[in-house]
Amino acid sequence: MRPVIVAILERLLKSNDRSLSLDSIGEAIGIEQISQAEIEELFDSLESSGRQIDVQVPDVRLHLNLVLREARRLREQHQSNPDVKALASATNLTEGEVRTALLYASVLGR
Repeated sequence: MRPVIVAILERLLKSNDRSLSLDSIGEAIGIEQISQAEIEELFDSLESSGRQIDVQVPDVRLHLNLVLREARRLREQHQSNPDVKALASATNLTEGEVRTALLYASVLGR
């Protein structure tokens, strides 16, 4: 496991919460670039440590469509990939909700 993944895992395990939302995991990952395999490894390590990953699929799916639509629009408008802050502003979602939607999209892309 790469040191950056270990650091994310340690931050998440410091929480006393037995159940972790995708939002909290997305917040912990932040802007780090991690692969699908590393996401799976992170989830497996969290579950092995007794944590449950709380997936609220209906809300994530609603946000996913909005986030992806705005990401495409902003990419065309600015000729570059928008960051989380720009997507949050364009969608009226929190940065955590945007990160969660993007994380969910990356999981779906496996």
